[in-house]
Amino acid sequence: MARKISVYVDDDLHRALKASASLQGLSLSEFMLRAARLALKNPGRTAIATRMDSIRSRTGVKFSADEIRAMREEGRHTQWDQL
Repeated sequence: MARKISVYVDDDLHRALKASASLQGLSLSEFMLRAARLALKNPGRTAIATRMDSIRSRTGVKFSADEIRAMREEGRHTQWDQL
């Protein structure tokens, strides 16, 4: 059985949500259901950071913040080159 949830948002957010739903060919309700399911399925930042710390401790690989930024930028450039 479906349940109704009411959420109050400001006008600007409502317009943005409705526009995004429309661009995807969805009703606002369908769009919000998908967003809620996606939010529940994806791990939070803390869980991801914990998992990354675990991987780093097992592999013994250490990267500086600058090295990580450079790798991230390299990945972004590679993604754009493939388009």
